[in-house]
Amino acid sequence: MPLSLKLPEKDAKLADFVELRPKAVRDWLAALPNHHPLDAGRQILDALASCNRVEVDPEERIKLLDEYQSALALLAGGFEEIYLSQGLPLRDKARQAALLARSLWQELADGYKVALIERLEKRFVFGGNKLAPQLVHQIIAIYYRLYQICCRVSMAMPEGVWLEVHSLFRFGVEHRYLDETRGEPDGPTTSIYYKRLLLLSLADPLRFAPAEQARVIDVVDNYGHYAHFQPVVQQQAMAAGFFLVRLDADEAPHYIGNRAVDDYQGTAMLVDTIDLGKKLHRVLAGLEAKAPTAGDRVKLLLWMDTVRRLIKQWSIAPKRVFQRIRNDATVELCHGLRAAAQSQRHGLPPFGNGHFANAGLEGMPQGASWRVINESPGGYAVTTREATPGRLHAGDMVGLRPEGDGAWMVASIRWLQQCEDGAIEMGLQILAARAEVVLLRPAVGLVDAQYEPALLLPEITTLRQPPMIATIKGHYAPLRELSLLAESGPRTVRAAKLVEQQMGYDLFEYTED
Repeated sequence: MPLSLKLPEKDAKLADFVELRPKAVRDWLAALPNHHPLDAGRQILDALASCNRVEVDPEERIKLLDEYQSALALLAGGFEEIYLSQGLPLRDKARQAALLARSLWQELADGYKVALIERLEKRFVFGGNKLAPQLVHQIIAIYYRLYQICCRVSMAMPEGVWLEVHSLFRFGVEHRYLDETRGEPDGPTTSIYYKRLLLLSLADPLRFAPAEQARVIDVVDNYGHYAHFQPVVQQQAMAAGFFLVRLDADEAPHYIGNRAVDDYQGTAMLVDTIDLGKKLHRVLAGLEAKAPTAGDRVKLLLWMDTVRRLIKQWSIAPKRVFQRIRNDATVELCHGLRAAAQSQRHGLPPFGNGHFANAGLEGMPQGASWRVINESPGGYAVTTREATPGRLHAGDMVGLRPEGDGAWMVASIRWLQQCEDGAIEMGLQILAARAEVVLLRPAVGLVDAQYEPALLLPEITTLRQPPMIATIKGHYAPLRELSLLAESGPRTVRAAKLVEQQMGYDLFEYTED
């Protein structure tokens, strides 16, 4: 298969302005203001883009690119300090840093692609080519780095990258490059970097907040090699733990369920995650065994939650129960569990002998208008350009209703995406059409603690969903007794099965004492 990659166009007019001596480039990079990542990054991007558009000997080009890569690695931490730990939409400076970081790594990949194609063309004239396996390895590794940045800032992979990754993998298979480590005997192979890319995509990273994504990437890096490639076989493709990779399409891998795969024969393969799932079950069992005596139990519980979600994600991806229907209506949305509780009590009198006001539930939260992209009985996809910067996270709870009228519902943000044009898209899952607002605090130990708002979600018999309680994050512990103040009076409940722990809330079943 001839390798077809998109390359930057050459510009002969740049030749007189581009520094092509590796040592001089190294000295220039060392003198850049790394404590100002945006300034340094812009200068590197200009120089790197110019280098990619002039004629250079392939070996010299690789030396230059290696210098640029070392500089980008040093700047990575500075960029992350700017764009990480923020909600969406990103503030102006954070968005500039995110877009610049993506552009830098994409331009670096372009440079290595130019070197690869030039070296392959030179091979046919002069013979052997030992650099090609290293360059294929390097480009896929850089694309994995690029995808991590996209995930951490909730952006999509740039157009065309998935197709190039698949093409490089196929080229590596045909030329037996998959075991290449680029000079690091114990380093990740080309095959492992490709697996990491696929698994990170299959984790559905936009469903995780940035802090959670760091744990997802750690799991991918440490256990991704347990995934395997398989040929497309109908009975396998329909089973749990098998995902389709179309090698001739600009798309990420996906679970295909009961859809026929015969048409994909020859241009597709399957990712088998069965052994990976077994390994993660053992990892989870080890974490659960450590939990009772763990020094940092909160951190351990977060890891356990991440591993559980990945086990589920890498077995059978969540399927939509109802087909979404396009809808250009608007909805009103208020952000956070406290705001969702306020919306549920809108127009109703307070209760709880002053605790209602102390919990911040008086009044009505400020709502925002979002345009519905599409909807189903189970949720909405919505978009806006007017969201307050830095507030939204995957895993937050919201209240929403049709704009201007109707009852408020309770929903969870399942995914967020920052679009290239600055708009925000968000996926919402309806948790309950109506919920009962209560005030909650531990019944034992912290008896003087302030009451916090919580929501009692009703039983839904058609979905076999028992009654649940949603609390501000941190209230769940197995069998924990909780004191509730409801409009009907005080009551005591006991935490039972944990349903999910998200960035903004704990959701669990409960029993009445």
